[in-house]
Amino acid sequence: SSGINAEYGTQYQEDALDANLPYGMKEKCLNPSEFGGYMVDDTVYLLKGAESLGRAAAKVNGVDDPTLKEYMEKQAEKWNGYWEWLNEIWHIKDAAGIRLGEAAEAYMNHIKSVSEDEKPVYTIVALTPCAKLWPWIGTQLGSGKNNFGVYTSWVEINFDPSSTTYKEYDEIIDQASAKGEITDEKALEIYTASIQNEVQFFNSVKRCQPSQNGDSGKYQEYSDAIIPKVCAVLLIGVLAVFVM
Repeated sequence: SSGINAEYGTQYQEDALDANLPYGMKEKCLNPSEFGGYMVDDTVYLLKGAESLGRAAAKVNGVDDPTLKEYMEKQAEKWNGYWEWLNEIWHIKDAAGIRLGEAAEAYMNHIKSVSEDEKPVYTIVALTPCAKLWPWIGTQLGSGKNNFGVYTSWVEINFDPSSTTYKEYDEIIDQASAKGEITDEKALEIYTASIQNEVQFFNSVKRCQPSQNGDSGKYQEYSDAIIPKVCAVLLIGVLAVFVM
């Protein structure tokens, strides 16, 4: 097993589990506006991830390693499909028009830099923490078993304990390590930066406080938001949907 698989997560798994996004879903107090902002960023993340995969795939010699090249091209297509699906849901016409949050932008830039400056397989390394961490979080939260209020379906789809894409990534990384194509030191450096970015991205939403009266379905941080008067009536209608 490669060094990064042996070392996986010992320092950052718990940080990710307790980060603001999973915490808010577990406690059913995550502000819907914060969630919306996160999802817009995450939708662009999928596009940029597809671009990074495509960029790395283009650097693979199709004669020397046709399997890796084909796999990365298919992954790029898969990620682009996720982007197309979510940009319809979140009404994103042009990703260039999105003012990304700092954490999301830093994460995307990290993966982009790896795809540009390192051997292609290191892009798989950079994407592995996300693929491995989310199913683990789902297991810890009880995805598919517990109720997360309005976020239940999102948790079940995204924090899915049965997701196994990371195993494909692990196999590619282990093979590259065994062949001496990558070093464990460089892989662990890239991997660690990615999982740190995951934690920071989760923490880009504000931490919520569960309701003291047990009604955790009511989102408390709206009172702190600055709401333009022209939108107030519409927002009240949206809030009514979430608290019913």
